Amino acid sequence: MTAKSAQTSVMGVQTWYTRAINLTQKELLEVAKRSSTTKDVALLQQLYKEGQLRLAPEFQRNSVWPNAAKSYLIDTIICDRPIPMLFFQRSASAQTGRTVYDVIDGQQRLRAIFEYLDNRLRLSETQDHSVKGRKFGELPAQLQDRILNYDLVIEELSAYSNDDIADVFERMNRYVVRLSPQELRHAKKKGAFKDFVEDLGAMTFWKNERVFSDLQLRRMKAVEFSAELVILLIEGPQDKKSSIDLYYGRYERNFPDARKIESRLATYIRWVKRALPDLSEGRYRKPVDLYQYVIYASRQTDNILPRMNRINVLASLLQSA
Repeated sequence: MTAKSAQTSVMGVQTWYTRAINLTQKELLEVAKRSSTTKDVALLQQLYKEGQLRLAPEFQRNSVWPNAAKSYLIDTIICDRPIPMLFFQRSASAQTGRTVYDVIDGQQRLRAIFEYLDNRLRLSETQDHSVKGRKFGELPAQLQDRILNYDLVIEELSAYSNDDIADVFERMNRYVVRLSPQELRHAKKKGAFKDFVEDLGAMTFWKNERVFSDLQLRRMKAVEFSAELVILLIEGPQDKKSSIDLYYGRYERNFPDARKIESRLATYIRWVKRALPDLSEGRYRKPVDLYQYVIYASRQTDNILPRMNRINVLASLLQSA
């Protein structure tokens, strides 16, 4: 190989290498990718005010959070508890070249935060009663700094097409299952009453008699209904859902009537099964029916007639229900 041909070969390799590098860089810019990062509240507010953070892409819902939910979020931040990850689409503005973020998921959380920073919201849901009812500007400087320095975890999506972003949003929201009130109690509450009603909720009666489906059992519907029955046997019919939390708190340390209530409920269930032997196949196996049965059993039979007659009384009551 002559010197000239060798030089030509080297130049050809260099040209190919340069083209390859440029092509690779261009391809990399066009490849969709994800990256996790954090941004504090102060930075997010600055980006929002400067137009670099856009809260309402066309696929997002309008702001629908009630003030209580907004306030609870702010209290979560004050308590330095984590909140779910936000999802942004990152791109460059064609006009200014600056980075722009479109919120894929997290619009309502950010709106609530910005609303509070703008003194358009008062704290109604908070663990710290000393700040209840206060706007952001009325908080002590220490708490203001805690809010502004709070880090939110963000997943940034780059080079995603509009169709890709819409698909991401749909996938994130199509099968969202929110925790039920009883699942929240299971996660947050503790104590004697909780343990007692969860034991009742695990009875095979609920499944065997088809009072609750497998899904309802997993969502702790039997536990919630057990709590309602326990309250019924203690104080009579109540506003069932709202009174449960009160009992969780009242009997956190000790539930002295547990064995007595368990015995009474077991007795009433035996009576119902004897009065309605085909309960699992009938239409009156639903919780609302069983609640009425227990009312009948506790009011109409306890301390009124001799024990041997109670089943017959209950059976006649159920047949006329």
